[in-house]
Amino acid sequence: MTKRVKYLLAILAAIILISIAGLEILSHAAAKIFNEAMLKQDMLKGTITVETIQANIFGEVTFNNLLWEHERGGTILEIPEGGFKVKILDIVTQNFQSTTIKDLYIKGAAVSLHLDENMNVDFIRHSKDLNEVHDDMKKDSDAWEEKISRVNKTEEELKEIGERRRRLQQMKIENGWRNFNIEGRKIDLDLKLDDCQFEVFYGERHYLMRGVHLETKINTDKEMTLNTYTGTFGGTMIGRGLSIQGNIDFKSEKVPQCNLLVTLREVDPSSLGLGMNVHDKMTLMARFTGPVSQPIGKGKVEMAELNLPGINFTNVEGKIHYENSTLNFIDVKADVYDGKLDAHGDYNIDTRYYNIYGHGSDLKAYTALPNAHLHCDVVLNIAIQSKGNAKETVTSGDFVSGEGRYSVVAFDKISGKFINEYKDLSFYDVEIDIAGYKITTDALSIKDGKLSFAPITLTNANGEVVSTYEQ
Repeated sequence: MTKRVKYLLAILAAIILISIAGLEILSHAAAKIFNEAMLKQDMLKGTITVETIQANIFGEVTFNNLLWEHERGGTILEIPEGGFKVKILDIVTQNFQSTTIKDLYIKGAAVSLHLDENMNVDFIRHSKDLNEVHDDMKKDSDAWEEKISRVNKTEEELKEIGERRRRLQQMKIENGWRNFNIEGRKIDLDLKLDDCQFEVFYGERHYLMRGVHLETKINTDKEMTLNTYTGTFGGTMIGRGLSIQGNIDFKSEKVPQCNLLVTLREVDPSSLGLGMNVHDKMTLMARFTGPVSQPIGKGKVEMAELNLPGINFTNVEGKIHYENSTLNFIDVKADVYDGKLDAHGDYNIDTRYYNIYGHGSDLKAYTALPNAHLHCDVVLNIAIQSKGNAKETVTSGDFVSGEGRYSVVAFDKISGKFINEYKDLSFYDVEIDIAGYKITTDALSIKDGKLSFAPITLTNANGEVVSTYEQ
């Protein structure tokens, strides 16, 4: 037993000496080891250099100004400041693996990512837009249509464009285009990002983010936990910040499964292609579950106010459901003209087509038209259908009032239908019941600020025409 203890102590001492030797090697030759590791690794395509690198005997490495450049030119990743911890045995044996780095810290980096349809990650060269995420959200949202032309394209054509782009991207990946290759390798890493810039390409969408803070634990044999938040973001969607918390399960046989809580703060609706130049901020919160390639999201939407041409909403709240690139708005409620609105709708992210349907009750005419001297309660049905731009957005509906008065003239009811196509507003089938008489007109329209109307007819209680007024 004594001999066995001696042997065990000797082996333990040897291991300690080897570890100390490895730590000393790492401490005094960090740059040389780093260069050798970069030459031997085949996960990252291109060349990786650092300006300065230091290490201590605990396996902790710090560096400044790391630069990853594409083999054909152009920057893939730049990190002003960072650090990581390594497995000492891998350093001593010169056996560099995908799991050699245990902890990685990055500060102030500019990162460009591509996600394919299965959510596989690749690092790519920066686009010219990476450093152009403006605080002036209105400026960005006004310009999005100039960058992406969708006018005169059918819904089927837009879907085909998105599918074709995804097929081409997949072909590039299959042909060895990837700069980041982890196929067949295990990743076991704690990663922390501090105040970084990100751009993400996914399908035909391009997202830009700054002020990114992220903490994640990645084990590709098990799961990835994620906690991240950002500052302002732009590109395909513009807003003041987003956060993501949750996990991705890698144990599934086919596609990793996600369980993520996503919050988008103060999103500009016009950047989503909701037409009519709407910039009232919208906050979305949803939990996404299922395969990462086709997750299903359920959550809620909130807006302090929503101002559409001719109608203003406040305290907008509702439920949302996301599936197959379509965002459904369910059981939406809002205050409008001292009354209530119930609404629902859908929005397709690929085509940017959307539909909104609403029913308003107890709306106050005087609140809606404060200078019209009109006092009555109104019930309103409204439908908004859009192809993703103001010129191809149509608002239509019908309305009916209760008893009321116009100035000092009392009436029993006002009813009619309306349609608003871009800058043309028309009312038709208008009827006014007043003191046993009925005032009707087939059409009344406002085009380019000019009023025109069809003949106005006055009939009595027996349906007989009393008089007609023509423009």
